Amino acid sequence: MSLMAGMNNGSHSREGGYTAQQYTRNPDHTPHTGQDESEKYILALNTDTHHHQVVTALRSKHFPANINKLSAHVALFRALPGSQLATIQSAIEHVVHHYEPFPISTGEPFLMTHGVGLEVHAEPAKHIFHVLKGQWNGFLSNQDQSFKAHYTIQNKVQNSIAQKTLGEVRQDFGRSNGMVTGLSLFLYDRGYWRLKETYPFGMNKREEKKPPVVEQNNEDMWPSLGASKSSK
Repeated sequence: MSLMAGMNNGSHSREGGYTAQQYTRNPDHTPHTGQDESEKYILALNTDTHHHQVVTALRSKHFPANINKLSAHVALFRALPGSQLATIQSAIEHVVHHYEPFPISTGEPFLMTHGVGLEVHAEPAKHIFHVLKGQWNGFLSNQDQSFKAHYTIQNKVQNSIAQKTLGEVRQDFGRSNGMVTGLSLFLYDRGYWRLKETYPFGMNKREEKKPPVVEQNNEDMWPSLGASKSSK
């Protein structure tokens, strides 16, 4: 089942909230490589199918449908430069070899600037972030200098809508528990995330990488993060 939301260029969020025309690229999201990066990558946690589907359903319920290009995700890094791709992939391959799948659970919802987030408890993710940050610190964007594990449930809406959503999620959602099974690297493509490669924990050779828990069907796993691998 595809959870990809339809998009209309330049459309506005429900009830006249935050619009696409209002959005400009934040300089804090630009990698420090001294050059214009035509390709940027995102590194995210890879979770079991059931947990992913539960949180994605919550996001799909509350995120403005006309601008929702993604399913639920926890991103470690959001603007990794394409010029450093070989270095990035080598570091990821080394890190995942030293980890086994670990638990993830959702916590309390909270207000964001234009929406609602959901706290995430997955302690080893913080360690993974700091290990990789130590190797990539020279080119990371300002945004990628810190990490707070969370799901974005709603974004780009008026404060009154976010307040209402916050109350609904607190009352109705409860908690979702699951397992983090590895890391996934995505190419950013005009708002969509195109899967570049998946790195399951505990594997040393790329050709052996088959997720220990998650099904290999990318459409089931990341239905709207880009079902097919990028050709780049």
